[in-house]
Amino acid sequence: MRTRTACLLAAMAVAGCGDIIGLGGYTDQVDGSVDSSGSEAGGGDAQPDVKSDVVVADAGDGGDAAPFPPSCSGASVCVPDLPSGWSWAAYAPDSRVACATGYATPTDVEEDIDAGAAACGCGCTTTNPSCTTGSVTITAGTNGTCDNITNQTDPATAGCNTLTQFGTSSGSSLAVIGPAPSGGSCTAVPSQTLPPVGYAHQGRTCGFTGTPGDAGCGDAGVCVPDPAPFTMCVSQAGVNACPSGFPTQHLVGTSTVDTRGCSPCGCTFDAGACVGTATLYGNTGCTFGAQAIPADGTCTAVNGNRTWRGYAYTPTSNTASCAGTAVSADGGVVFSDLTTVCCK
Repeated sequence: MRTRTACLLAAMAVAGCGDIIGLGGYTDQVDGSVDSSGSEAGGGDAQPDVKSDVVVADAGDGGDAAPFPPSCSGASVCVPDLPSGWSWAAYAPDSRVACATGYATPTDVEEDIDAGAAACGCGCTTTNPSCTTGSVTITAGTNGTCDNITNQTDPATAGCNTLTQFGTSSGSSLAVIGPAPSGGSCTAVPSQTLPPVGYAHQGRTCGFTGTPGDAGCGDAGVCVPDPAPFTMCVSQAGVNACPSGFPTQHLVGTSTVDTRGCSPCGCTFDAGACVGTATLYGNTGCTFGAQAIPADGTCTAVNGNRTWRGYAYTPTSNTASCAGTAVSADGGVVFSDLTTVCCK
């Protein structure tokens, strides 16, 4: 009997110690239940809720609880993973505001060059040939036919010249042909006007200075600071097809090479013919019996029964001309540092 009493007292002492060390709130009831207030269903002392800073997931049957990853929202956004060979870039096509937090190295860029073709022209200046070098040709005939009864050539120098004796008779006619043009040339005068260069978009890129996070995005990619008002993109030098996840292509650059111009301008030279007047005289001093006839090959009736001994040839014009060749625009304007920017 004494033994049973000692055991009972020992068990009660242990139960009382539970209240002393603060374990009463976790004392199981006979049926193992705990009410919603955290106190024992059997009327034990109420205990405060125990809160944890870690949110736990449902471990399932027998599984260990694990923390949820932090959310990628608010000041951060999820973007596809960075493709191999590409670099991160934030891009605003029509704005040059400051880079967002987490982004730096602003670079002003242009997109879609708008440059009209050169306006081209080709003119010429004419240097007339000489018409006092060479010989005049005099042909005599009858009845206005100048049918080459007599034909001779004499120098076409300016002033009074001695004419090889050239006799005519009643009803005779003469034709005088001036010398062939000597020299002369064309000088090409090209013209070119370049329209100003414009762009469809003038914006800015910013480089990403941080390291993307893996949490909170799952299969959506990685977490980066929100680049707004910029769009998150990737970039690569040259012209490249956009990778998966970044479908919108922009071809941008910071400097251009302008090769617009015109094809060569040239001229076609036509020396024409030397024309003027040949005045025949009855003496070598060119003072007697003057008769002027055109020096254009026209057969002209002259006084008969006269021997012509002098002449003076006076060129009055020639029909030399120059024509510019057709020209066309060529070349264009391209970026010297063309870069492909692909945005999500």
